[in-house]
Amino acid sequence: MTPKDVFQDSFRIAELLLHLHRLLENEGLVTQGVMVDGMRDLLRAQADEQLQLVLNSIFLGCIREEAAVPSATLKPQSLANLLRQAVISACTAYETYLASLLAKHIFRVIEVKQHEFFHNDQEVASYFEGLSFSIGDAFRLLSNEERTVFLGTKIVSFVNSKNLGSPGGLKTVGLLLDLADPWTQVAHRLNREPRDVKKLVADSILRRNAIVHKADRKLGEQKMEKQDIQYAWTREAVDTIGHACLALDELVTERMHQLEELLENRGEAASG
Repeated sequence: MTPKDVFQDSFRIAELLLHLHRLLENEGLVTQGVMVDGMRDLLRAQADEQLQLVLNSIFLGCIREEAAVPSATLKPQSLANLLRQAVISACTAYETYLASLLAKHIFRVIEVKQHEFFHNDQEVASYFEGLSFSIGDAFRLLSNEERTVFLGTKIVSFVNSKNLGSPGGLKTVGLLLDLADPWTQVAHRLNREPRDVKKLVADSILRRNAIVHKADRKLGEQKMEKQDIQYAWTREAVDTIGHACLALDELVTERMHQLEELLENRGEAASG
């Protein structure tokens, strides 16, 4: 699978959860009336069977008694959990995508850029502070035949042991893959301001952490109630993460083509 395929496979879950929320949102299940009577006739249900209709502007659904679905399951506060899970899925897709993108292309960047591949950026340097090399590793780096694969594998393994779940993750991967100012390029491709895109991604990741680690509850307060979450914000957050990753994929693909041409020209010059 390509990094884009990996991303879409995970991101599809977030979109599915949003679609499901839109289908199931309601102002109260309908359990009696003309519509229920009509559905009972259509299903040939017994007169004493409980039917619950989910009704909104885009969907009409019927829950039969044997499904044993309590009405509370489809109340707004319960359906909000679908939105929370959509945020989690989108952020997971973001992190997984960045890791797979780096693993796919870092070897080519090292091969072309050689000792200049590691970007001189403080945030990138801080991210890799825990990366160490033994004496044996140092000797392997002296070998032209081993250097690219060994160093690339070392970097990918280190990243897999940490996480890329922050706006800095996109910046780090983008810089390592030879993109100048990745967030600015991503935002310009989306015709948006970099600070706006970064902030929404950052807010989404913070919310994801609150959902995963605190059940989205305000633990510092006496009642420890869940934070409110709305469809509109969740839709924007999920879409922004998706658009940012797709924009990055386009940028990296273009840059890899350019590096491939540089490598081919270098080979032709050496052979000539």
